Amino acid sequence: MASDISSGGGAQRADRRARQLEYRLLVLIVFPFFLLFAVVARLMPRRAAAAPGVASRERRRSVLAEAREASHTVIPFVFMG
Repeated sequence: MASDISSGGGAQRADRRARQLEYRLLVLIVFPFFLLFAVVARLMPRRAAAAPGVASRERRRSVLAEAREASHTVIPFVFMG
């Protein structure tokens, strides 16, 4: 009976690792697109790039941080359902 419990935990661990690997792979695929989008957004004039209601004095993050945040925000929707 103890072997049944331990084998179930191993299957869950393997499933979790597979999901983590899939998530990281998706980040590697999607990140360059968000990076390109962040660079293009930075090159646009401030007035056109600013969203309505966003404070102009808000501290700006690096382009890489913006791309990383965007990819980590969008990718979890793939795993819903």
